[in-house]
Amino acid sequence: MKDSYRPCAVIPVYNHGSTVRAVVNSLKPYGLSAVLVDDGSERATAEELERTVREIEGCHLFTLPRNQGKGGAVMKGLLEAENLGFTHALQVDADGQHDVSDVEKFLDLSRQYPDNLIAGYPVYDETVPTARKVGRKLTTFMVHLETLSRDIVDAMCGFRLYPLAESCRLIRKASLGKRMEFDIQYLVKLHWQGVAMRFLPVRVIYPEGGISHFRMFRDNAMISKMHTLLVIGMVLRFPSLLIKNHRRKKNGAAR
Repeated sequence: MKDSYRPCAVIPVYNHGSTVRAVVNSLKPYGLSAVLVDDGSERATAEELERTVREIEGCHLFTLPRNQGKGGAVMKGLLEAENLGFTHALQVDADGQHDVSDVEKFLDLSRQYPDNLIAGYPVYDETVPTARKVGRKLTTFMVHLETLSRDIVDAMCGFRLYPLAESCRLIRKASLGKRMEFDIQYLVKLHWQGVAMRFLPVRVIYPEGGISHFRMFRDNAMISKMHTLLVIGMVLRFPSLLIKNHRRKKNGAAR
């Protein structure tokens, strides 16, 4: 498997021109090519992305004609990464929020379990907003309900290493949200699909002056609708989910 294991990083970018180059450079020591997806950014960021691709070896740039949202950009990146011949993709935020010193742990665990999704769960410092911590607890409760399990330790952290074959199969067959609901919904549906998951603690920081594209009313309404649909989906899958979860526990699948 080591010879056929070819990971990359997928980085969705929306007006993060001031931080994206540093993120790309921080991944170079780990031998990761960067698949950058410009999600309809303003011209300054688009120009910075073009310079980054020209000047840093191993970068690939794909541009969406209009803003689709983080989920749309990530899905585009995962599909293009598979087309480029990569087998696994590490999703990394372009704003420097993820501590890349954890990358080696993700890669090591993924090499051991190449069919598993490796995801982070956050260890916060004092910069975390209180609303984020409360929202995360509520989301975790809902995800446990939607999967009838505690297999998903955290569904909101976007620091993840995807096995591309199963991940892209889900993108092609399922209806998935393209904005802030994506991270949660995608993990729940991958769990429904039978993808095993392993979780690692990661440090998440909120940089001073960092750019957030979260819109309180619009995105909370969207996430509430998503949870309603996922609960309905759970009810429709209730017997099969119970069987899958029983088999997963019997086989000793890790969380």
